[in-house]
Amino acid sequence: MDQVALARMMRAEAHRGPDDEGAFSASRVLLGHARLAVIDLSASARQPMPNETGDVWITFNGEIYNFEALRRELRASGHRFRSNSDFEVLLHGYESWGLEGLLPRLHGMFAFALYDARPLHERKLYLVRDRLGIKPLYYADSKDRLLFASELSAIVASGLISATPAEAALTSFLALGSVPGPGTAVEGVFMLEPAHYMELSEGSRSFHRYWSLPAAAAAGNNNDNNGGRDDDIENVRGLLAESVRMRLVSDVPLGVFSSGGMDSATLVALAAKFSSEKVTTLSVVFDEPGLPVLNEARYARVVAKRYDTDHREIRLDGQDFLGALPDVFRAMDSPTVDGVNSFFVSRAAREAGLTVVLSGVGGDEVFLGYPHFRKLRALAPFVPWLERSPRFARRLLASFVSASAAWHSRGKLEYLESVNARNLYLLFRGLFSPGQINELLPGSEPYEIGGDLPSTLEDDDLLRSAMRLEFGSYLRHQLLRDTDVMSMTHSLEARVPFLDHALVEAVFRLPHHVKFSRGVNKPLLMRALDEPLPREVWDRPKQGFTLPFQSWLVDHREELAERALAPGIFESRAVERLWDAFARGRTHWSRPWALVAYSAWLERLQAIGAASRAECTAQKIRPVAWRAVGA
Repeated sequence: MDQVALARMMRAEAHRGPDDEGAFSASRVLLGHARLAVIDLSASARQPMPNETGDVWITFNGEIYNFEALRRELRASGHRFRSNSDFEVLLHGYESWGLEGLLPRLHGMFAFALYDARPLHERKLYLVRDRLGIKPLYYADSKDRLLFASELSAIVASGLISATPAEAALTSFLALGSVPGPGTAVEGVFMLEPAHYMELSEGSRSFHRYWSLPAAAAAGNNNDNNGGRDDDIENVRGLLAESVRMRLVSDVPLGVFSSGGMDSATLVALAAKFSSEKVTTLSVVFDEPGLPVLNEARYARVVAKRYDTDHREIRLDGQDFLGALPDVFRAMDSPTVDGVNSFFVSRAAREAGLTVVLSGVGGDEVFLGYPHFRKLRALAPFVPWLERSPRFARRLLASFVSASAAWHSRGKLEYLESVNARNLYLLFRGLFSPGQINELLPGSEPYEIGGDLPSTLEDDDLLRSAMRLEFGSYLRHQLLRDTDVMSMTHSLEARVPFLDHALVEAVFRLPHHVKFSRGVNKPLLMRALDEPLPREVWDRPKQGFTLPFQSWLVDHREELAERALAPGIFESRAVERLWDAFARGRTHWSRPWALVAYSAWLERLQAIGAASRAECTAQKIRPVAWRAVGA
């Protein structure tokens, strides 16, 4: 049964690794791997991979960017390497330094399973995830088995768990637009938290945290409260440049997503500086008359011309969007209100012959580029007054937020019933308020954001608490998850230079005033570049990369609204009122789209579960002793 389950799991993840596959079986562990070949394309880098003596095995997802330096150090101490891959350093580094000594040395994005069966050692399996949660790792218990995989769908495809949607996940999804960890949208399936590893031996399981952003930033603090000195800026400049330089190492074609904004322009500028070949850039162009504000093509062209890139443009319109929806929903591993833009640009990158891309994800979180950071900074001095203020004053504040967030003040006012960092953050990041969720799901239980997130002010610092919420919620559970899933569904590796942990630590410890300027968005990022970006790029209002959903959803309202109602989950009159509000321009497109996305995801989950159960029932193989099974 385990071998059959593993084969199903690997088949479900075949898109993540179309170049090769392998499996390893021992008395207590089955490991599988589908490989996307990026560094060392030869069969020598096949996974799962053993050490020299064949008693430590690894299956790995991601990239270790400082692998060359680690390999030199390990070779000097006597280790022999079978490949030129980046991940083999994990095997020998574990032997030399142990897991606690290895993990602090790593720069990269990673999720891996490492099985230690060395003589005179207790047999152990380790599941490990990178510091910021760039690469996913899911796990579930199935009777006497532990299942783990890079995608939620692969766990369900094993046939060894019930494909039951988690009720609590639905309410938190409606609140946030994604499902917060460590739980998932499927009952009994969990995500390993970022910066954690699981240690598993027969009869015991434990979780260990090996890094936290506040602690790491505090440990490197020079106790200079002023900050922003030349050496601080020089440090950030050097870390940013090194982060991009390390992420250009690849044995396959590499490019840069270019939206024409500051973050992607920064990556293009640095990639052009360090690359020995002309950089390939990729941007999306919308054929939507009357919507020039969303079309950033001209800014991307300015960047391409300035840095002499091989620039490619992908044109999209509403018909392209509607025609691709079945593929988008098949790729949606977890319900999300975002990710469609990543799907299209990743598909275009793969069609252009790229296997690796640099993405600007994380730039706004690290350098405080979102408008709500400025608003929260301005709001912070009034929090003590707000806690004591009457209801009408809170209503005024809710109206102020609504004007910039395209939201009804009635919903925003709910967040101000209790004034704390979490609720103030949700004024800007919340999708549906608790009352609106109850209208859609009458009698639903209150939701929880989840994760290691503050509900009270951290050292009376609202902005710093908001940054933790941004990293621990929106970035972790939506942006990074969607970027990984939608790129890997096209067998494309997306690298995120702004989220190198050393760079994040350095910026996080600097005082807030360094990161804000009245006339420039993300001034710290501007100062960290050797030469200024084109003026057209930075001297304009902040605008995130998005597709013209408002227009597309209006054009296809009837069929999408019908899809949202199909599963019978949401109260029909509340759904009709929501779509009516959207049609009249009184609510953001993300809210009706959230119902469509969840309904489509649920349909996919049920289809995978039914197919897996049918195949599992047909396999009449007696159960075996306890095992860990993973792909």
